[in-house]
Parts: sequence; structure tokens; C-alpha cells
Amino acid sequence: MRLADLARAVGGRLDGDPDVEVVRVSAPDDAGPGAVVVVSDARMLARLEAVAAAVILAPDGPPTRLPAIRIANLRLALALALRALGPPAPPPSGIHATCVLGARVRVGTDVSLGPYVVVGDGVEIGDRAAVGAHTVLEDGVRIAADAVLHPRVTVRHGCVAGARVVLQSGTVIGSDGFGYAQDAGRRHVLIPQVGVVVLEDDVEIGANAAVDRATLGVTRIGRGTKLDNYVHIGHNVQIGEDVAMAAGCRIAGSARIGNRVLMGGMTGVADHVTVGDDAVVLGGSEVTRDIPPGAVVAGRPARPRMEERRRDAAARRVPGLLREVADLRRRVARLERTP
Repeated sequence: MRLADLARAVGGRLDGDPDVEVVRVSAPDDAGPGAVVVVSDARMLARLEAVAAAVILAPDGPPTRLPAIRIANLRLALALALRALGPPAPPPSGIHATCVLGARVRVGTDVSLGPYVVVGDGVEIGDRAAVGAHTVLEDGVRIAADAVLHPRVTVRHGCVAGARVVLQSGTVIGSDGFGYAQDAGRRHVLIPQVGVVVLEDDVEIGANAAVDRATLGVTRIGRGTKLDNYVHIGHNVQIGEDVAMAAGCRIAGSARIGNRVLMGGMTGVADHVTVGDDAVVLGGSEVTRDIPPGAVVAGRPARPRMEERRRDAAARRVPGLLREVADLRRRVARLERTP
């Protein structure tokens, strides 16, 4: 690709030869001919000038003899450059000979169904969808166009995945929610989970995640939301659009997560709690009460970030305060013994 075309693709300003050919995005240590490198640390620049074909720099970055694309958001530039230069090759379309198809299955055009895929009755699979090996789509599942289900995904009966949904290996969509009642003998009696899961367009879910079906109604994950590996979404949870959750988040049943919420890894949200739009929950927090829109919270239990910092600062002072109290007690005791 010509560097001028890459600059247009990432939305940056080009300094230097527009006809330089770049074929890959490279890490600084792996740079070589044809490589473009996103430079976040200007100290790397001198070394890269001897090996790389071009660089992507911040607008206020240092001058360089290499052709350079200048753009403010380097992380976004990396994403767009990788998409432009390294799109993954789609699997070949077609239905593998070992695939098992149920009755009344509707398969769109250019669909790929890999080895040992099991498709239940009444399933609908949209155009250009790709379903990896050993994936199971139970009865009544609907998969929209351009969705990608990597090997060993399970989508349970009646659940829906929208356009361009991506599910990484080991993920289960529509597992039974954790719902039991206790009888007079305190034995657990299963509450049948008869709802579904709906993943809206452009949702992406990492490996070994689980999204539980609703007891009644719908567990819903909104358009554009991204969930990392090992995330668990409980039954009847409602998640808004463009939410991002890092690895290991746990969202208990019937919680409500607003639009554009960001959650750090290993965050927990209690049942029936609401997290407002644009809130940020720092990693390792436990949300036990409602969080207002736009708030930034941290801690166990989660509280406003500055309050949590003051609490941590006070906790760090406790050992010194205890020593002071012990010293004061010794001094008082000596004074009381003095005639």
C-alpha cells in the first residue's frame, strides 16, 4: 500500500514521500523493509530510521528523515493501520462435509461452516457469516450477516447474534441463569430459565465468556459493546451501547449498565444495581450500589475515586498512628508513676 493511501485510511497528515510502499505494521523491535511503526516513545526514532520504511508519530513528535504520518490518537491509528494492512483472511465459504444440519435451516450466501459444526432445527445464518469448527448452534438460533464465531463457541436455543458480532473460542451464549428457589426443607428448586440472549450489531466477546439467558424476557448486550475474556453476564442483565469490560468482570442478575461505560478487569457488579451512562469503574472494584452517570469509582465497595484515594491515604497512616498512640500511652504511664 502507498503511504499516502495509508495516511488517508488512518486520517493523518503525511510528511514525506507519498509513494513509499508499506506492507505491514511492525513492532519497533521487528521493523524492517516495508514496515510502518507506530512510535509512542520518541527515543526509539533514531534506531527506527535505520530499518523502518515509515513511521506514525504524534503531531508534536520530533522531526525525522523517514516519511511520517502525523496523528494525535496513536492508539486509534494503530487499529486503523492494522485493519488496512493486515485484514484477516476470511475462511473459504461452504459447508464442511462433517457439519450436521437440522431441519428448516436457512443459510445465506458465502457462509462458512467449519468441521463438526452442529446446527439445530430452525436456525438462520446470515450472509458471509463464518462459524468455526466444533461450534454448536442450538434450535432457533439466529446469526446475522458477517458474524464470526470462532471454534468451539456454543449458542444455546433461541438466542440471537446481530450483524458483525464476533465470539471468541469457548464462549457460551444463552447458558441457564443461576436461579433457584428453596422449598420448606431448604432444598434448591430450579427456576426454569426460559428467556433468551440478544447480542446487538458489532458486539464482540472474548474467549471463555458466558452470557446467561434471561429467566423471562431478554438478557441484552447493546450495539458495539466489547467484552474481554472470562467475563460473566448474569440473567436479565441489560448492557448499553459501546460499553467496554476488561477481563474477569462479573455482572450479577438484573443489573443495568448504561451506554459507554468502561470497566477495568476483575470488576464485580451486584444484582439489580444500575451503572449510569459514561461511568468509569476502575479495575478490581465491587459495585454494590447505583453509580450515577459520568462518575469515576474505585474500591471495595466502589466509591468516588477521590474518596477512595483519601481512604487509602488514611489507611496508610494507621501503622504510624498506632505507634504514636503506643508511645503516648507509655509517656502517660510514666507520668502517672511520677510522685
